[in-house]
Amino acid sequence: MSAIARDAWSCLSSLEENEEVEPEELAEARAHLPRASREELVAFVSRHRASRRWLGKLESFYRAHPCRMARVHLLVASAVTLGRFWGVSAPFARLGEAVMPVDIHGRPRTRSWEAYARACEEGLPIEVCDERWIDAHMQDAAAAREAGLEAAFLAEARAHAEEPLWRLLVQHLEMTLGSRLFDQPALAGAVPGEAAIAHGMALAVGRLLHAGWSLLRHYALATARALLFPRGTRRGDLLGDRRVALLLLSSFMTAWAAARVYRRGVRSLRRGQQTGPTDSWPLLAGALGGGVAEVDARVVRFYSNPGAYAVRASVELRNWGARAVAWLATRLLGQGVTASGERAFPACFRTFRRADGSMHFVRELYCDGALRVFDSDFVVRGGTLYEVFVEQGLEVEMEVRALDRGGVSIRGRRVRWRGLPVPTFGLGVEFRTYPAEEVTERVDIIGTLTREPRSGTQASPRVLGTLRYQAARA
Repeated sequence: MSAIARDAWSCLSSLEENEEVEPEELAEARAHLPRASREELVAFVSRHRASRRWLGKLESFYRAHPCRMARVHLLVASAVTLGRFWGVSAPFARLGEAVMPVDIHGRPRTRSWEAYARACEEGLPIEVCDERWIDAHMQDAAAAREAGLEAAFLAEARAHAEEPLWRLLVQHLEMTLGSRLFDQPALAGAVPGEAAIAHGMALAVGRLLHAGWSLLRHYALATARALLFPRGTRRGDLLGDRRVALLLLSSFMTAWAAARVYRRGVRSLRRGQQTGPTDSWPLLAGALGGGVAEVDARVVRFYSNPGAYAVRASVELRNWGARAVAWLATRLLGQGVTASGERAFPACFRTFRRADGSMHFVRELYCDGALRVFDSDFVVRGGTLYEVFVEQGLEVEMEVRALDRGGVSIRGRRVRWRGLPVPTFGLGVEFRTYPAEEVTERVDIIGTLTREPRSGTQASPRVLGTLRYQAARA
């Protein structure tokens, strides 16, 4: 038996100590395992108690650290507890325990779950919490498979292939872990985690609607029985049947929010393959030609792959006009920032490689609990840099020039929507990037939203808003 399997078994065994088995529990175990010995019935009771106890720890953890995927996990765990599935199969129980986010003390079990809990405690956007949940859960599922827990359960299930209850256990596994075909590519960075989980969700729902009616009927009957004729009452840290059923129903009503995770996953898949720190694009060299020699090497390296940098950002909108422009950009294009303030907040740059080799550049800003996303392609055509917002059909021609002190300016020049020129009404956006003064692998980026003065005047362009980034090599 592998190390993880031994650890899971020791946790389950420790829950059996100093606990007396009640006659009603043995009778219930006999109803599920009619040909079992007394020892097997006692083991059934112990595993079912463990399921109730773990569900309580799971509920407490997710109450303090919520996200949309947490509701799905609570829904599945509640259904398993009502179905007595842990009691039926020891390998199934060990597999379920292996994907719990907490240990027996209720603390995050791995560093990935600590990162998830920290994101919740820091008030990061729920999309970030979902993303960290997905990463931690996929690592757990992969570790459980590598430890042989899934194979051990399937081997036991084959010996009971003629029994209806065991077929339900196999169906449940197929709807959950069995639908996750892209976990390994996601963990390897070949596809985004949201895309992998979205594919798994779509496959699970499809299987459930086509061949899972017997499983749904089993859960529905177990839920109704728990509400009307509860057999287990709350005792200590053991949740009672009625409480589990209410938790299942509340999770069912809120788990539909995970549809947004699905949509985000599909969108992530369209971006291309997420890149690593060694990938690069010659964007500045393509746009500046020989003039790239005037740009500091740190700035060149940054634009070669912005996704390799850790980022913080701040936004300043100087008047109501700037806020109105930002609000319209957010509503019409789905891309914009309406928050303002001097305080820096976390941000994230991600780069993806399109099938044609171009760079897809995603900038995520975590503004006071809300996620703001700038999502576009960067391509060089005939020595000119273009930023293309694919979903909106917008294409911005950029003017790139070298600045003093090794910096570079990237300024929007012409805007086209589906090939048609779009008036800018005197508004302009420019990003100036400079290497940090100290000798570090860091660049400072200042983006300005300006309005050109009326024609015939000598006034300078009016600055409406400023977006600042500090990007350091991760």
